[in-house]
Amino acid sequence: MKEEMKRIALRSTALVAAALLGPVIALSGVATTARATAPIHLLTCASKTTTEPASYLLSCADANASFASMRWSAWGSSSARGHGVLLQNDCTPNCVSGKVNSYAATVTLTKVVDTKKYGPLFSEAYFRYTSHGKSVSEKFGLAD
Repeated sequence: MKEEMKRIALRSTALVAAALLGPVIALSGVATTARATAPIHLLTCASKTTTEPASYLLSCADANASFASMRWSAWGSSSARGHGVLLQNDCTPNCVSGKVNSYAATVTLTKVVDTKKYGPLFSEAYFRYTSHGKSVSEKFGLAD
């Protein structure tokens, strides 16, 4: 009799635990799925979010670097890749008098950061291009 009562108590405890934890487990799965499918954005200089922009200003303060004519081959939950034109001021002799150079470039966006105000944002951009016959890689910070 005692053994049967123990089994009944154990089953009851398991059923109560399942009833209480079931919604929590289900909701945590939904949150994970929602985060995994939420689009990752870029934050513009006007504090707007965008995805797969054709052009993007990298340096808001002085407009000395941007990318244009972008064609994105991938835009995922951890990175984005595309190719286009990197426009960069050489700041010679200074940034006001400098020349803007354009380079065919491959762009990779990485390092997703979660923000309260804007949601998930890409925070780093890597550019690969050729300048004067040399392969160049550069990293730009995007969102902090």
